Amino acid sequence: MGFTRILFVTDVHGSDPVWKKFIRGAQHYKANVLILGGDITGKNVIDVTENPDGTYSCEFQGQKRVMKNKDELDQFDEIVRRNGAYMYSTSSKELSELAADKSRADRIFSDLILQRLKEWMEYADSHATTPVYVNAGNDDEPSIDGVLSRSKKVIQPEDKVIDIDSKHEMISAGFANLTPWHCPRDLSEEEIEKRLESKISRLRDPHSAVFNFHCPPVDSGLDTCVKLDASFDPPKPMMDGGGLVFFGAGSTSVRAAIEKYQPMLGLHGHIHESKNVNRIGKTVCINPGSEYGEGIMRGVLVNIDEEKGYKSYQFVSG
Repeated sequence: MGFTRILFVTDVHGSDPVWKKFIRGAQHYKANVLILGGDITGKNVIDVTENPDGTYSCEFQGQKRVMKNKDELDQFDEIVRRNGAYMYSTSSKELSELAADKSRADRIFSDLILQRLKEWMEYADSHATTPVYVNAGNDDEPSIDGVLSRSKKVIQPEDKVIDIDSKHEMISAGFANLTPWHCPRDLSEEEIEKRLESKISRLRDPHSAVFNFHCPPVDSGLDTCVKLDASFDPPKPMMDGGGLVFFGAGSTSVRAAIEKYQPMLGLHGHIHESKNVNRIGKTVCINPGSEYGEGIMRGVLVNIDEEKGYKSYQFVSG
C-alpha cells in the first residue's frame, strides 16, 4: 500500500534561507513531494548609497546603516536576502534620478526579482531530490512564469493536473480575490469562480483531489487578518473602539468550490498570520502561515495513504 508525504510551504516572499530550507526539506522531513503555494517574490528594494570615501550607507528597518567596505556590504546583503528584500547599490546621483523615474525604478526592481528567482531555480536544479511544484501567488508578477518554466526540477502547476500519486490529483490556483494592494493576480470573485470550475472539470475525481489554492476559503479560520481601509494610500488598519478590526479576507468562490466538490485536502496561504487547520465538510483545509521576514520556514507535512486518502498533518518550522 502506497504512502505519500507532502511538505507544503507558502508565502516565502524572496527570503533566501526559507527557499533553501524548503528545497532541503524533502530530505530533512522525508517528504516525497514539495509544494510551494504562491507569493514567491519579495516586496521591496533596499537602496544603498555608494559614498565617495568607499563606504556604503542606507536606511533599513528604521535604522541608519553604514558599511565600511565591500565585505561589510556583502554581509549586509545576506541580511537583506534573509528578510526577503533586494539590495541595490549605486551612487547618490542615480538614486536621486530613480526617485524621479518610477518606470526605471520598477524595471530595476523586476530585474532584481528575476535574478534571484533564477538563482533559486539553479539551487533547486542542483539540490532537489523529489518533485517540486512551485506556484505563483497573487503578489507575483507575470514575468516570473518564464523563469519557473525553464527549471529542470521545478514545475509550475497552475495550468496542470498533477498526479500526487496513482490515486490523488492536484489542481492549483495562484490568484486571489481583490485586495487593497491591487496585486498582479488579484481577480474578481466572478472570475475566480469561472477559473476554478474550469480547473475542477479536468479532474477524474474531485473528492480525492488536492486543491492547492493560494487564497483560503472565506471565514474558515485560515483567512483572519486586520481589515484595511483602502481609501488611504497606503491602506490603513481599521479601528473600532480603540481596537483593530479583524475579518475573514478569504475568497467566497474558493469556499463555494470546496463546499460543492469536497476535495480530500485544501492547501492555502496568502494570510501570513492565520496559521490554522479546519474542516469544511469532509475537506481538511490547512494554512501553515508565514514568517519569511525572520528567515523562518513555516510549513506543514501532510501524510496521504494512497488508498484511504488523507491520514494526518503536522506543522513544522525551521
